[in-house]
Amino acid sequence: MAHWFHRNPIKATDKVTFDLKSVATTEQCIQICNDLRVRRKNLLELFTSAHNDLEIVTNEFNQYLSLFMGFIYEVPRNTEKKLAASKLLPLIRFTWANSMLGETVCEVSNSWFEVLNMLVNMALWLMKHAASISARDEVSETESKRIYSCLRRAAGMFIFVRSNIDKIERKQLLKGCDLDSSVLSAYITQCIAEAQEISVARAIELKHSSSLISSLTHNTSALFIEAGSLLLSYKYLHEQDQSIFSKWRFYLLLKAQIYLSYAYAFFGKDLLSNGKCGKAIRACKEGVSNFNLAEEYVQKYSGSSGPGMKAKPENHLFYRRIKPLLIRYLEQAERENGFIYHQTVADECPALDKTAEFGLARPEEFRLPPFNNVWSYSVYTSFNLSKATMPDFSKIKLSKKSLPPPKEEKLYETDLDPRNLSGCAVM
Repeated sequence: MAHWFHRNPIKATDKVTFDLKSVATTEQCIQICNDLRVRRKNLLELFTSAHNDLEIVTNEFNQYLSLFMGFIYEVPRNTEKKLAASKLLPLIRFTWANSMLGETVCEVSNSWFEVLNMLVNMALWLMKHAASISARDEVSETESKRIYSCLRRAAGMFIFVRSNIDKIERKQLLKGCDLDSSVLSAYITQCIAEAQEISVARAIELKHSSSLISSLTHNTSALFIEAGSLLLSYKYLHEQDQSIFSKWRFYLLLKAQIYLSYAYAFFGKDLLSNGKCGKAIRACKEGVSNFNLAEEYVQKYSGSSGPGMKAKPENHLFYRRIKPLLIRYLEQAERENGFIYHQTVADECPALDKTAEFGLARPEEFRLPPFNNVWSYSVYTSFNLSKATMPDFSKIKLSKKSLPPPKEEKLYETDLDPRNLSGCAVM
C-alpha cells in the first residue's frame, strides 16, 4: 500500500571457481564448470541493483540453477526414475554471509547450501525490486501487478528454502541466520502482508465496501504482527549489537499499527452507515489510539541502528492521511450522534471482523528448474570422483574469511505525493 518498504541487505558470498581439475574428464564437463562460474558471477552482480530488469534477472537465475542441477541430483538414465542425490554434492565448498548477522560467515561442502542461499538472495532481490517499482512517482496498474507478483514469488521461494533445510545440517545453523526457520517464516509472512497492501490500495481506489476494507486491513495488520513476533526472540541475540533485528521488527510492528488504524477507520465508517453511531465513535477512537502507537514505532524505527535501508515513514502520504481520515469519521459520527441517534458510547470497543474473504494474498509455489540441456547421463558419468581429493563431509562451520557486503545501488524514493485517494504508490 505504501511506496515505502523496509528492505534488508543482499547476502555476500565468496567467489567459486568450479575448478574440479581432473574430476572433469571431458570438454563438456569443463564447459559446464566454466559456464557455472560465469553465470554465478553475473547473477550476483545483477542482485546488486533492484532496478535491473525482472525478466533478465529471472532468466539468469533460472539458467544458473538449471546448470547447477547436476550438482544436486544425479542425471538419471531413465527419466521416470526418482531423482537421487548427486555424487557431485560434496565436491565444492561454498561460503555465505547472512543478511542480518553482519560479518558472520558460514561454509560447508554441500551444493544444497549454495541453492538455498542463492534462493534467499533471489527472494530478497524480488522484494527489493518490488520496492523499487512502488517508489516511482506514479505506478501503473500493470506495475502494481508486477509488485504483487514479485512479493508472492519471494514468499514461495522462502517457503521452498524452509521446506528443504533438512538437506543440510539444521542443528549446526546459527540462530538468526538466513536459513533459521523463524527468520524464513518472518520473511514469508512479511511478503504476504506486503502483497496484501497492494490489495488494500486497490480496494480503497475502487471504493469497495468499508466492511471489506476493514476486514482486509485487519488481516494485513495481523500478518505484520505475526512477522514481528517471529523476530522477538532475536532482540538480545548479540551482546555487541542488541538491536540487530530491531529496525526490521519495528518496521513490521509499525505497519501492523498503521493497518490496524485503517481497519478501525473503515470499521467506524461502516458502523456509521448502519446507524450505529455510538459504536462508530468508539471504533474511531480506538483507531486514533493505534495511530498514536504507530507514531511511537516511527520514532523507534528511525532511531534503530540495525541492518537495512534508512527511511522516514512519517513523510509518506499514506501515513499522513490516516489520522485526518480517522478524525473526519470520528467527528462525523459524533455530529450525527448529537443530532439524531443519541447513542451511548461504550467503554469496550466493538470487535473487528476477523474473517477476511477477499484480497488475501497467497505465495506462488517455487519449483527447481529442470536440468539444463547440456546435462545427460553420459556427461554426468564423465565426472570421475576417483580422481577427486577426499570431499570434506564436515558440518556447517563458521568461516575465518571476511566477506565485504555487496555494494548495492541505492533504492530511489520519490518525494512526490501520489495523486490518488489512498495516498498509496499503487493505483
